[in-house]
Amino acid sequence: MSAHRPRVRTWRRTLRALALTGRARDAHLGDIGDRELPTAPLPRRMRCRRSQWGAGPADAAGDGPVLHIGPGPRAVALREDTGPLLPRRLLRPRQGRLGDCWVMAPMLAIHETAPERLRALLTEEADGIVAVQLPAMPSPVRVDRHLPVDARGVFQYGRRDGANPGWVGVLEKAIAVHVAGGYAVLQRGFARFGLELLLGERVHSSLRMPSAAQIIAWRAEGRAICASTHPLSPLLVPTSAGPLPPSHVVAVVGADARTGHVQLRDPVRPADVLVLDARRFRRGFLSVDVTAPLG
Repeated sequence: MSAHRPRVRTWRRTLRALALTGRARDAHLGDIGDRELPTAPLPRRMRCRRSQWGAGPADAAGDGPVLHIGPGPRAVALREDTGPLLPRRLLRPRQGRLGDCWVMAPMLAIHETAPERLRALLTEEADGIVAVQLPAMPSPVRVDRHLPVDARGVFQYGRRDGANPGWVGVLEKAIAVHVAGGYAVLQRGFARFGLELLLGERVHSSLRMPSAAQIIAWRAEGRAICASTHPLSPLLVPTSAGPLPPSHVVAVVGADARTGHVQLRDPVRPADVLVLDARRFRRGFLSVDVTAPLG
């Protein structure tokens, strides 16, 4: 019998094996994914258009080509968002029917900490074009405001909570087309990479759940925090809003020093605060990702 016993593969060790180190990966202009054609016509009044996938010609008023993308999963066409882009008050970002919580939860965590960092990423140009300057990229990603809709013309992906997609939909589109190559590929990722992509800074990841006191200290320093569930979370942790979703990312927004309870915001329901006691927080979450102070 061998003297060396095999190591048991746990979820935490699996994450260590899968999690890459370093900054979020750079984007490259390559083949554009999500090439499925729209399958259902929309009413004329909705001003939808078919996307010309890939990079269009450079605009004389901008820097570089305008990048286009297909509708993606659960959408059949693109419709122009004519609502506010960057109003004075930035509403919370809300995740739509795309499984990109690794992008939307970091967006929400940054919004709860330093929302102007998100505003600074977008510059509105002429003719409905928006330049998105992701910090790790050498030049802005230029996209239009035609966003995925269903057969009824309802926007399907990220939006400002309770309003039109606005800056949330444009930022999500820029990340999808330039980093992932399409909306479908955007459904896979770690929260750490989402934070690094939006901030251009290194992020600390930990498999040890922080105490309420540690969360309070981090929040007082102006740090954005995300926490990720694991596949067994729905079985282990019931909550007032139902079981925790599996393999999902949420924003950690605070804690109670007296009770030890942790306060979370889910990007699917960003207006609600979910409160978990310390035991359920430890059982239901696999890792936390913490930024440097954003003040």
